[in-house]
Amino acid sequence: MPMPSPSSPSPSQENEAERPMASAEYAAGALSDVRLAQERAGLRAQTTPAWYGPAAAVALVVPSVVRAWSDGRGGAATVVALLVSLLGLGAVVALARAARRGAGVLMARSWSSRLWRSRVVLPVVLAAGAITGIVCWVAGADQATTQIVVFGVWGLGAWGACLVRNAAIQRALRELA
Repeated sequence: MPMPSPSSPSPSQENEAERPMASAEYAAGALSDVRLAQERAGLRAQTTPAWYGPAAAVALVVPSVVRAWSDGRGGAATVVALLVSLLGLGAVVALARAARRGAGVLMARSWSSRLWRSRVVLPVVLAAGAITGIVCWVAGADQATTQIVVFGVWGLGAWGACLVRNAAIQRALRELA
């Protein structure tokens, strides 16, 4: 059996020399996988459920419809209209919370980051509602009808924004896969 020369590394020394490199590569790969999983989870947390848009539109429109119904009736009808308005506000808050929880990952965002994320959509949806209100007013629609139509446009705009954002998130998730 030949004896290894003192200058050539033994097989155990070669394995020890390769281990740190393999460990570093493995760790880098694992870290990359973790970052990718975090990015996917973050994207999934930003999606809104399909039911959110129609539910938000209903939560915006129904109080206006009830208020229009209660106009001129006084008494109990006014109390019902106020109650439905409060329930509508509570429904919108509950829908927003449910949409965040529906993703399975909660990401706490500040109001400024939420407004920044909707910096294009929010003004467009609000402007569409305002233009619709002006058109209704010019056409001679009464206040209740105008309010119902404007809130309907805002609800549909919010729904459309959710659909567009979800489509962009799905494209980003496909690119990550």
